[in-house]
Amino acid sequence: MRRRATIIALLAPLLLLCVLPAAEAQYGRYGGYGSRDAQSTVAGWYQRYLRRDMDPYSGSWVQALQQGQDPERVLAGILGSDEYYNHAGGRPRAFVRQLYEDVAGRRPTPREEDFWEHEVFHRSRSDVAYAILTRHAQNWDNDHDAWRDRYDYRRPHNPYR
Repeated sequence: MRRRATIIALLAPLLLLCVLPAAEAQYGRYGGYGSRDAQSTVAGWYQRYLRRDMDPYSGSWVQALQQGQDPERVLAGILGSDEYYNHAGGRPRAFVRQLYEDVAGRRPTPREEDFWEHEVFHRSRSDVAYAILTRHAQNWDNDHDAWRDRYDYRRPHNPYR
């Protein structure tokens, strides 16, 4: 009896660790009570990148955030859309330039422009947008309070930037 109680006492925290991440993954940062946050986040992205208000079809992006999908993936889906591509000029080079201006806050170098233009022909536009988003994570998001835990560990920290 005593041995069983000891085993249960040791396994209880382990079981709790297994259950909590699953619940958090299911609802994500925007789940549960965060529906208003997800709605305002997507509305802000529509204004900033598509330069218009949300429509009834944008609810799928809100749902994706609420279900725990990474915000970078959701935004990459918006940036890879036909609407964004056509608004950027409807050509791969123009798309890459617009992505850099919107996401990185600058024009791409000629080398970056050539590389990513080539990638647009071989990958989906959403994948290209995601790659550029994750390389310039500190630039595309103005809401520092919501993303204060974001840090791009792939890039060395430079305090003089």
